[in-house]
Amino acid sequence: MTKRYAGIALTAVGLFMLFRMVRVSSFGFYRIGGVNTSAIILVLLILSAIAIVVKRNKFTWACLIVSLCLLVLSLILGTHLYFAYATLIDILLVLVPVIVGVGLIIQSAFSKK
Repeated sequence: MTKRYAGIALTAVGLFMLFRMVRVSSFGFYRIGGVNTSAIILVLLILSAIAIVVKRNKFTWACLIVSLCLLVLSLILGTHLYFAYATLIDILLVLVPVIVGVGLIIQSAFSKK
């Protein structure tokens, strides 16, 4: 097994353990100043879909794509990520394989064959 594959395996194992420490809670859509953005984005999405039915051109397609991107972005921004309680030993057991794996990948990328 080469250094590159060992590094990829160590990095994957370390990132898997790191991702298991993360807690995700979603509160729906993003809020700006206490105002929920879901209604605004959904109205934009409906209006752009109606505009495509009425008149198809590049502008209406761009409006639809932008409103879909805003919808996805609003859902992502409404998600909260928390790290679970962990001791220093737990964090070291997670970060050491990631650091060693990335180091092996970098070393194999720059080594002369």
